[in-house]
Amino acid sequence: MSKNNFFLLFYLVIFMLMSPCVYAFGSNSDGSIITEWEIFKATVENYKKNIGVKENIKNAALAEKRGRFFFNEGRYDRAYFNGYGDAIAWIPRPEYFFIIGDLKLRMKLSLHSDSPHATPEQKACWDKYLFAVDVNRNLESSFEMGFGLVGELNLSDTRKSKIYKQAMANATCFARLTSKYSEGVGSQCVPIEEVKKCLGSPLLFLYN
Repeated sequence: MSKNNFFLLFYLVIFMLMSPCVYAFGSNSDGSIITEWEIFKATVENYKKNIGVKENIKNAALAEKRGRFFFNEGRYDRAYFNGYGDAIAWIPRPEYFFIIGDLKLRMKLSLHSDSPHATPEQKACWDKYLFAVDVNRNLESSFEMGFGLVGELNLSDTRKSKIYKQAMANATCFARLTSKYSEGVGSQCVPIEEVKKCLGSPLLFLYN
């Protein structure tokens, strides 16, 4: 096993061990069950099918532009839904999944630190159980897809990129933070400042 693949496997295992729950199933529009592995395989095939299609490349770039515009306005929800979420529909690049994981957790963080309805306690601290669930649902699931695509498709340029390396660093930081506050009967919440340190600068600024 190569060094890069070893570290990829290592971080994915950390994710699964630290997550309070792992979502192994989803459902189709007709209600039938679809596994995460099937979703991953479909995403890999979608990437292969669309990565060279000019129309898709153009539309994905336009969606990226919208996402960055909304992000700069502080409208994280629109940056996600109308920007990078749309971009994934055209071409499911792993970088988009890293950006979306980052965006979704920033949306959750803003409810604590920016909302006028947040209490002083919420502005300072994040309930450790809710934090573990929020990290799992919003950041880890997207990052796992991104790392998985890089490994499955052997995207060596992406693996060398700044956004990939920073996503790895952020993933490790959040795994450690979740573990630190999940253990024992100590503090019941995660300090917001520690969450901000793990998030660091927005990942979208490291792409293109």
